[in-house]
Amino acid sequence: MSNIELTEDEKDCLQELMNVAYGSATAAITEIFDAFAKLSIPTIQIINALDLKDYLAKELNFKDEHFVASQQINGPLSGENMFIIDKKSATNMSIKFSFSDDQISNEDISDITLEITNILSSSTISKLAENMETSVSFSAPTIKTINSINQLNNIFISNYEKVIIISTKLEFDDLNIHGELFILTTDNSILFIKDKLNKILDEL
Repeated sequence: MSNIELTEDEKDCLQELMNVAYGSATAAITEIFDAFAKLSIPTIQIINALDLKDYLAKELNFKDEHFVASQQINGPLSGENMFIIDKKSATNMSIKFSFSDDQISNEDISDITLEITNILSSSTISKLAENMETSVSFSAPTIKTINSINQLNNIFISNYEKVIIISTKLEFDDLNIHGELFILTTDNSILFIKDKLNKILDEL
């Protein structure tokens, strides 16, 4: 398992599939917010699971409080979606849902963040699964607030050897909302993804 990597062709193919999947997510989020959402071009890499915390620490600024919403993905394409957003962005996101700044609570913010995670998760992974001719199901999402990367206790760190990270940034420039979506896959899913990508490449 430790020698598994994606070839450049496999990575390019997965990139194209994710672009399509994120297109579905962008449309869904834009409709809900009635504002133009932008999901950045996804970055894809395989890292050692033990390096996940260091990776996230470099990617995110944990000087401020963050909401971390996670949702398990079940099926041949298994893993976890993790949506991380700083409290200021999450508050702005909730205000867009008609909450006023003086009446909003952490519980309200958590509920809205969970709803957005649900939409991002279902639209991206369902589309990816469809294009890979498989099906997935989702566990109920969970959420917590953290102030330090050390508070992030992720099952991938202890349960898996390798992880594919597919990450993108969600931004609404006019609303000052910035979050990041990470799709983390299990060891067995890496093999499944490689097999499906090669079947797609063979048909080109």
